[in-house]
Amino acid sequence: MAEINTPTGITAVSTAQYVSDGLIFAAVQFDGATNPDGTPVYLPVTVTDDESGPDAWMLARIKSLYSITVPEFILAAARQKKRAEINAWRDAQENGSVIFTLNGHRWDCGKASQTRLSPVVAVAKSGMLPPGFFWTDADNIDVPMTTDELTALEAAMQQNMVLQGFKIHERQRQMKEEVDKFTDYKAIKDYVVGWPE
Repeated sequence: MAEINTPTGITAVSTAQYVSDGLIFAAVQFDGATNPDGTPVYLPVTVTDDESGPDAWMLARIKSLYSITVPEFILAAARQKKRAEINAWRDAQENGSVIFTLNGHRWDCGKASQTRLSPVVAVAKSGMLPPGFFWTDADNIDVPMTTDELTALEAAMQQNMVLQGFKIHERQRQMKEEVDKFTDYKAIKDYVVGWPE
């Protein structure tokens, strides 16, 4: 019975490049294997770019021996994926809520708050508010409100939504510009989407 030799280590790499997002093709020499004429034997391997995955040892060794080439189409796909992540962040922020202060109270501000407040202001302007009407602030305090106060609250909420919306718009554009400038695959993948800390 012939003895089977299991490779124990990669001693050289002749080529390595990404063939898709997260997948690397390489030609490697295991255990210094050579042909009878002394030329190195390189075998094709495909590994995932996951430093905690099953190919982690092979990936680490390949990266230590060879600078992995990243074709432009892979960089473009990574940028597009990151831009989609930025768009999802933007959408979540725009549909979220912030708090603003008016007349010594903290108020919720967002599309949901605006949707609740708008019909109340319309009823208030028609003089149909029930006696003792109040609006609950962000700290869960019931605040008695007049028509003028509700109108002022609605205007302040709209103003704060516009200000927050513009901040969100500026930030998402800034993030996209930063990602578009990256030429390093890892920098694109590791870019953290969100507000700067």
